[in-house]
Amino acid sequence: MRLPAMSIGYAIPSTDFDANIHSVFSNAVNLKPANKDLLLTVVVADEADLPQGIRVNSPDDFSFEQLIIGRNVFCRDNILFFENSAMSVDFYQSRRWQCDLSVLGTDLTNPVVTEIWRHVWKLLNERQVHLGAEIGAEALLHSDGNKQSAISCRMGEAIRSLIGVTRNYRLDDLSALAHLIGLGTGLTPCGDDFLVGYLAGLWCTLRDHVERRQFVSDLGQAIIHRSGRTKDISRTYLYHAAYGQVSSHLHSLAEAISKPESQAMLQSIAESAMHSGHTSGMDAVTGLLFGLATWEDDSILAIG
Repeated sequence: MRLPAMSIGYAIPSTDFDANIHSVFSNAVNLKPANKDLLLTVVVADEADLPQGIRVNSPDDFSFEQLIIGRNVFCRDNILFFENSAMSVDFYQSRRWQCDLSVLGTDLTNPVVTEIWRHVWKLLNERQVHLGAEIGAEALLHSDGNKQSAISCRMGEAIRSLIGVTRNYRLDDLSALAHLIGLGTGLTPCGDDFLVGYLAGLWCTLRDHVERRQFVSDLGQAIIHRSGRTKDISRTYLYHAAYGQVSSHLHSLAEAISKPESQAMLQSIAESAMHSGHTSGMDAVTGLLFGLATWEDDSILAIG
């Protein structure tokens, strides 16, 4: 079966490469290129475009679980072959996926944009409460941990510290990163997912501020430097977020907040971003909303 690629991320090599299968799921397979640390990911049609992704036009009932971890993968002349498998992926008709968050120029001093941000904030918190999520965006703002899980308390303390560091444009105390990177369970821990969204939010609000651009660049490099403490999949997302590259779902939500959309469209875009993974989408959206608001009016993120 030859599957046509619909999109390939900016991080997919433009030349032949070798890899092996790192991990397999029904909707995705992760590849580890030879002599490289960062993963590449092949996903089914209804998943998001990814910086490191190859999104294929797959049948509705398709699953990657036929593939075996450790087997070799070869890309030759824009076709990806899987060892001992009839499946291959054809890159010829694909488009390159790459986003530029910095052009959005999100401005939460604009009342219309602030209203949209608050609407998404409300949707996020309602969903987190409804699902009984371990992490709640509103709770992360407050130091009263009586009703919070241990992870939520640790995460909230680190996030409040990170916001202070960001607002002061100072990277002399990065203990918050040590607490956030790798914090939580799963293949992409909640602390990492938050940081991916947070970086995305900061990239969106650079506008013409040279100091902001320098800070987010330096913060991204600090996160990359410390990302060895987390898992392979999560480390890959952190690396790309450091350069302002995130999934199409997260980018679409950032764009919808920055450029007013109809209420129905906004809700649909927000739901798509929050539904990614078990809680990863909600955690990344939490980070995005924090990042969008950190450099704006302090009353939007009222820390207490």
